[in-house]
Amino acid sequence: MPLSQTEQKIATIFRSEVDRQEINQRAMAIDLHDSPQNVSHKLNGRRRLGLDGVVNMAEYIQAPELDFEVAAEMFHTPKPLNRKRRDGHPLSKMVGQDKEEMERIEIEKKFEIWDLLSIPAEEITLEEKEEIEQWLMELKDEISSEIAVFIAVCNRYSFNSRKVIELAENRERND
Repeated sequence: MPLSQTEQKIATIFRSEVDRQEINQRAMAIDLHDSPQNVSHKLNGRRRLGLDGVVNMAEYIQAPELDFEVAAEMFHTPKPLNRKRRDGHPLSKMVGQDKEEMERIEIEKKFEIWDLLSIPAEEITLEEKEEIEQWLMELKDEISSEIAVFIAVCNRYSFNSRKVIELAENRERND
């Protein structure tokens, strides 16, 4: 069965990165526990990678921007605006979710929003203010990323985004 256009695009992305980094395909195949021929077929878009194959190959190549290009191709979504994804999906782990998630949690521990709002602005040190600013930028990136995914899913599956928001707001009032 021939590969889909998306699978071929992903193979092309991987192929160009392997070429750019001048990675030895034989060594790559050994490290990935695969045959050199199979790796060659996958990189040339003649064999399916599968989700695990995509994750393994991306981990091997270790190019952060590549992760998002592949994710965008696989899931037909815009490239995420940041790397603060918090799900258990292998692609999230592939982009360093665990380390970044721990850093985000540490910042949020310092700034429990309701506690933070009770502190007068004059009592916050310059260092704390810089940390709050960093936290706000992370929060803005996370919100932007979530909105991009929301819009992409609504568009892809022909949902009226305004109607979905209205239904969600009504549901919240009823809870």
